[in-house]
Amino acid sequence: MSTLKVDNLLLQNNIGTGRILEVVSGVCDGRSITTISGTYQIENVTAIQLLTTSVLPITGSSITYTPPEGTKTVLYEFWSQYTAQDGSDSISHIELAIDDVEVVSSRHNPGPYRAMHSIFKWAIQCNAGANNTDVGSFTSWTTPKELKLRGRSYSTAYDAYYHWTGWWDGTGASSSQVTRPVLTITAIG
Repeated sequence: MSTLKVDNLLLQNNIGTGRILEVVSGVCDGRSITTISGTYQIENVTAIQLLTTSVLPITGSSITYTPPEGTKTVLYEFWSQYTAQDGSDSISHIELAIDDVEVVSSRHNPGPYRAMHSIFKWAIQCNAGANNTDVGSFTSWTTPKELKLRGRSYSTAYDAYYHWTGWWDGTGASSSQVTRPVLTITAIG
């Protein structure tokens, strides 16, 4: 019996719940990733992104995804480098958006002194009793949804850069070092 048939039998009989059904993960270099649910394009991040006081999508964080059958939770993860613009500190407002609707409970305020890496994680329930955009849960998820982070700086005094290492090799600020983010989507049954 093929692995796919065994997996389908396990899903139909609720055996193996909590299993990872698939993972879409890659450095944001424009690659395509093919899984059991389809082929997904990861954004190509080639430049440093300055956050200003206008809300902008965080480059590299966007993916249009449809989980495989039997998925109960989709885990969204975005690893990125984050650096204060003026070399000292910053404050930003970051949120997850699903189909351009803010997941209000995902709001957070990274604020590095100089630089840090940031890992944003959010669990999206796919078999909830009711849809709830405030926490990002759905009664079912069978069509493509766009997931992305959006952000802005608190004020012009606290602007920040995404994808910039900022400081490297003991020689002070680096003006052009792009650190590519990593996007990971995990479907859990």
